[in-house]
Amino acid sequence: MRRCLLLHVRPLYVAAGDSLTVGIGSTFFQPNFVKWYHHDLESFYRLPVDRQVFAKNGATTDDILSILARPDAAAAIKNAQVITLTGGGNDFLRAGRLWLRTGNAEPVNQAMKSSIAHFEEMVRFIYRLHDNDSSSFMVRILNLYNPLFYIPHTNAWLEQYNERLQSLEKIPSVRVADIFHVFAGREPQLLGFDRIHPNPIGYRLMAEATSALGFKQFY
Repeated sequence: MRRCLLLHVRPLYVAAGDSLTVGIGSTFFQPNFVKWYHHDLESFYRLPVDRQVFAKNGATTDDILSILARPDAAAAIKNAQVITLTGGGNDFLRAGRLWLRTGNAEPVNQAMKSSIAHFEEMVRFIYRLHDNDSSSFMVRILNLYNPLFYIPHTNAWLEQYNERLQSLEKIPSVRVADIFHVFAGREPQLLGFDRIHPNPIGYRLMAEATSALGFKQFY
């Protein structure tokens, strides 16, 4: 199954990222983003889809790069037709705490630059694993919603960040899901008890926005 998806072969979906890929904020009885998106994949391809998850609660984009470089993760990505990536939220939360404490916005600007650079490196890494053949896989990156929407300046920062992240769509097979506008104005209804992570409804809407980007036929 290196370059085509045959009807008798199960495709592979790899989800990598931070707590949003882990599913923090969902409940035991409700699917999280990965499970909802996996369900949408199986509905589209009309056959079972294998799934592997490589994620860590609290991971920064630098941490996610390290996770992808692990032999088990790299081997899975090499054989995956579908890859989703979440990340960047922890980069901003760490920088935002410094900003709130000091009033210096430079850590936020640095977090923005480094996070975008890390996503670019993730995509390059995925391409190398697939021998630079964009027809053999698709990547879906989720942009950032704003759990701190009530704090001035945060929306403007995230909109700037998400605009830069959107530029990754110039790379073949890469699309960016606009989660920011799915949540904008509805944060109290879509965030869980910790007011940081989505609740089950929020996760379902994230999956819907990602699925709306479309799927590729690999056969």
